Amino acid sequence: MNENTNPVAIRKDGGTIAVRDPFAPEIYHTTPDAVITSMFERKRVRAAEFEALGDVSTAPLDAVKGVMTATEGDDDALLGYEKQLREALLAISGFKSVVVQMKGAKARIDPLSVRGKFAEIIKACRERIDAEKPAEPVHTYVIRLTCTDKALMSVVKAAAKYGAADVATATAQSDKAVRQIAAWFEANA
Repeated sequence: MNENTNPVAIRKDGGTIAVRDPFAPEIYHTTPDAVITSMFERKRVRAAEFEALGDVSTAPLDAVKGVMTATEGDDDALLGYEKQLREALLAISGFKSVVVQMKGAKARIDPLSVRGKFAEIIKACRERIDAEKPAEPVHTYVIRLTCTDKALMSVVKAAAKYGAADVATATAQSDKAVRQIAAWFEANA
């Protein structure tokens, strides 16, 4: 059965809430412990498969790909399940309207919700408090870094994200330049 035909949570006769197993859509559990046991059993299985590979750096590539694909599938299943479970339990309980008023219907906080107003107040107060703080001192730093181009771009982006100004990079193009840089660091670092 595909998970779209089986709701994540149902109310059984007598009012008991049953939750679909994240890895076996035809099975429903009536206790959190049963769902947790299922998840931990799947974790145990994937961990055992991974351990069976031995040293991953020398394991057969097809075996590594197989374990990775199976584990990614389980991880994706849990990610989707987590989102669906919250929604289903809220819908069954009738308390979804409380969450909507608290935070809003979407993943981000709705500015018209209660928490949206709280966030607006907190932001305005924080800005006023931060305005009184002295500015942090700014310095020019020289960093020697040996890395890939991708890692360098990540460092530059992170620096900009955290407010760095005048970020410049240069790559030594000759042995002479490398020696000059090494000498400069030896004298100044």
